[in-house]
Amino acid sequence: MFVARVMLFGFVSAALAMEGCSSGPPPDPYPSCSNGNYVLDDPTITPGGFDSGACVAFMKAIPTIQTDATKAPEFTTPLAGALLPATPIATFNWTPGQLASLRVIKSRSWRRSFLHELGRAFELEGVAHAATDGGSADAGDGGSTLTSDAYVVIFRAAAASSDGGLTELLRVMTINTSFTPDDAQWATLQAAGAIEASVYGMHFDNGTITSGPYTNPQARAFSIAQQ
Repeated sequence: MFVARVMLFGFVSAALAMEGCSSGPPPDPYPSCSNGNYVLDDPTITPGGFDSGACVAFMKAIPTIQTDATKAPEFTTPLAGALLPATPIATFNWTPGQLASLRVIKSRSWRRSFLHELGRAFELEGVAHAATDGGSADAGDGGSTLTSDAYVVIFRAAAASSDGGLTELLRVMTINTSFTPDDAQWATLQAAGAIEASVYGMHFDNGTITSGPYTNPQARAFSIAQQ
């Protein structure tokens, strides 16, 4: 028994020593959300916009992206195959997709269910408490409280890289349906010349993606003239 206690004390001491040697929080499992080529909504211009927590949620949802032209947003400008002039800097625009209509359907369904069950008030109260305890009101895993339709636009060089893939040039994450690059971002796109862009649409509810992401089967191809 004495030996067992000594061994247990040794394990506990070692664990505490390791904890004491720890230097701050563990590394971000999604470090690419801090990538210099990523553009998130500026909170001073778009309060409640696409933030780093929403970026983490999107990164986790990448394996679940669905190709659905009936629900996905679609570029309105530039047109497919367009050659954009070097100046002025172009603005990219896209449709909102069908994410809002999905929310309306869900809302109406919930209201009908609620009215049908109105007489069972105590049961409803119990369900509400259970949902709260289960964390349904918590923000998404990334700590975001974003509640909005949102979009991720990825610009890639159309020419294949040495590994056969397409080099990502810029990733825009926003709740808006348009994006105008700044001078440095435009220069990055212009240097690539031929570009393919894809837009992904999704709906967030308190930081959790509840609809999407959806994208079109075909990326938008266009070019930018050199200076």
